[in-house]
Amino acid sequence: MFSWMDLVELLKKDIVHRQDQELVVSYFDHKEKKFVHIDSDASLLAAFDMFWDIRRLAILVGVKDTWPRLAYLTANENASNVISTQQSQVEQQNQIEQTHSADSRSSSDTDSSTLNKGGKGKSKEPAVGKANKDDWGVDDEKANYRDLVSDDDVADCDYYPDSDEEAKDPLAVDDEKGCEHVVHITDIENPKIEEGVTFEDGTCFKRCIKQYAVLNEVELAVPYNECTMYRAYCKAKRCRWRIHASQLQDGRTWMIKKIPYKHTCASTGKVEQNCMATNHWFKDRVINFLRADPTIGPKALKDKVEEKYCIKISYYVAWDGRQMALDEVLGGWEDSFEHVFSWKREIETRSPGSIVEVDWELIGGKHRFRRMFVALKPCIDDFLNGCRAYLGIDSRRLDSTALTGRWKGQLASAIAVDGHNWMFPVAYGVFGSETTENWKWFMEMLNKAIGSPIGLVISTDAGKGIDGAVTKVFSNGVEHRECMRHLVKNFQKRYRREVFERNLWPAARAYRRSTYERHYKLMNEACPEAMKWLADNHKLLWARSMFSHISKCDYCTNNIAKTFNCWVRNEKSLPVIDLLDKIRQMIMERFCTRAYIAAKLIGKILPHVMKGLHDKSRNLKFSITKFTVDLEKKECSCRYWQMTGLPCVHAIAFIGTRRLELEDFVDKYYSVQKFKVAYAGYVCPLPDKTQWEPVDIGFKLLPPLLKRAAGRPRTRRIVGVEEGGSGTKRRQRCKRCGGLGHLQKTCNETVLDPDAPPPAPPKKRRRTKPKVIDLGVDTNALSDGKKKKQTRPRVGR
Repeated sequence: MFSWMDLVELLKKDIVHRQDQELVVSYFDHKEKKFVHIDSDASLLAAFDMFWDIRRLAILVGVKDTWPRLAYLTANENASNVISTQQSQVEQQNQIEQTHSADSRSSSDTDSSTLNKGGKGKSKEPAVGKANKDDWGVDDEKANYRDLVSDDDVADCDYYPDSDEEAKDPLAVDDEKGCEHVVHITDIENPKIEEGVTFEDGTCFKRCIKQYAVLNEVELAVPYNECTMYRAYCKAKRCRWRIHASQLQDGRTWMIKKIPYKHTCASTGKVEQNCMATNHWFKDRVINFLRADPTIGPKALKDKVEEKYCIKISYYVAWDGRQMALDEVLGGWEDSFEHVFSWKREIETRSPGSIVEVDWELIGGKHRFRRMFVALKPCIDDFLNGCRAYLGIDSRRLDSTALTGRWKGQLASAIAVDGHNWMFPVAYGVFGSETTENWKWFMEMLNKAIGSPIGLVISTDAGKGIDGAVTKVFSNGVEHRECMRHLVKNFQKRYRREVFERNLWPAARAYRRSTYERHYKLMNEACPEAMKWLADNHKLLWARSMFSHISKCDYCTNNIAKTFNCWVRNEKSLPVIDLLDKIRQMIMERFCTRAYIAAKLIGKILPHVMKGLHDKSRNLKFSITKFTVDLEKKECSCRYWQMTGLPCVHAIAFIGTRRLELEDFVDKYYSVQKFKVAYAGYVCPLPDKTQWEPVDIGFKLLPPLLKRAAGRPRTRRIVGVEEGGSGTKRRQRCKRCGGLGHLQKTCNETVLDPDAPPPAPPKKRRRTKPKVIDLGVDTNALSDGKKKKQTRPRVGR
């Protein structure tokens, strides 16, 4: 609240006067045509009411002397006045002069000049001029001081201008002039729709009117929806509610001009979908959800909005609104590729040594994105120093590596394993399709990043073009393994027998060569053709008995790469740069969490590994007669110890009889020190894309050409029978009769239920007219010289 005493305190701060003086505040009453003093809360309130329509109150402030000798000086015509007045206005006086008549304006000017120019004219207040020094202690020369000061003296804090004209210096510069901005505070979620309410622009008003309709459960018909005018009425019968809004003269602000009636109808938006709940309205409701998590699907967003607003929304509206919100949050499809080189520069600047390669192609004179490779410096160093020399690379398109956004490209990754057998991302990238050229380029970039460590193993599946790419690039003794699960899947497409089901997987998992040959011999005797096909088409290593011992990794499947694809499956619908940066963020968070875990570990070997070995040591009843155990070389004739780096049950039993420490016989890859080294690196965070420094590459990088197949794109991979899938195409079940193979709209079956929908009408057969073939003119008739009627035989199809 604002009172009279508050106004006085504010004026005392701005107007300097002596202690023996008081302020006199007045305003001009345009009804009474005179100045009225303000001396209480009631008079201040009356002044506010008089000028409430223009929202401005101009006041006249004077300084009045309270000494007793003032009456004597007033009576004496020769006495000099000592009262100096100053005028302070809240707003410009010309705002009031526009509302007054010419007579009142001249009267106001006369009174103001009387108060400002002491001694000239008549006034109710005594005017004083120069005072004698003997009477008032004031030097007479200071009366003309303001006429002699320079521009620098005016800057003194004790200087006050005599009038408004002097205060308005024509050379003064007002930096804020012309920069005024009216801020419209509009609650979009709960808008106020009443007459006289203003909005920032037409878009803001239309967003508010849609939200108002949904909240009040009404549907509106909009006959006029233009750039400067909006008219609508309620669709309900006998409801007279209508609204008219239009743009104001400033060319931006909108105001609601008329709402003559209130709603007299019941809810019309609960039973069926509200026509005002458009894709733009849906976008405003879900944009905050997508800012927090851009991977939320349209079905989940649709359920949230329907539950909150009690309406039905079609899936297309939800899908389209989600796309519009994603474009606003993440940027447009083409705009995302403009940040490729900016993101590359940010990575290389904040994490020196990282490899970010971008490749493009020239199509029709335009540079289009082709492929991209990313290997962060902490991932490279920590893999070489703290992880086993094993990389799993996923390459099959049906195994969830395909992108699910607008661009149906391929997500490739190289994944290692740490001492805990946790996945360790080393490198990742995207390219168009699975071709030998693309895989060769990816392998070249991977070789550039990590080189060829001793004992490196690369495990791949039966992808197109990847076998030759690994062989050509990594030709210096790198072991290339093939995923056994994909091998069995391809094998079972051609050969299915019980002997293969019993012996194929045991042959692959056997550590000893003799065990492998026994299973292989049984299959070869049953079907030599199948074994010949296996040898001709799968020449890579797929049996453990053929693996080397250096990597200390006995994986015969490529499940570690599948784990990465499952880890990022919700992010694959993002644009390319957002996807790559999201993976970087996930790696950064994963490294931070595991570095925190590593800091708490103590001892020599990882506790998880030692727990597994201690569990194996329970209730062992071995007599070491069939297997040879060498503790110095850390070898066993079963070859499990050499292959994995962990003591087998035979070695554990022998170590227990010698009363030795089990930790001393575990490979260094499972040590706490290696685990700490594996997560010693730090992935630097990046700012938001709006803060990335633009990079001028001399041309504009455009997105790749989209090749979309017919139908709705798949977002989930096909699960095979060996993974628990059905393996057969799901048949449609009719909701009318319960039968399979047809739908309700085409069902003509006899149903005993009287409440069942009627059968579908029979399809009308399309009748075709017989085709008429013109055989031409009869040549025999022309030879007789008589004209005969030409016949046109009708030939059916």
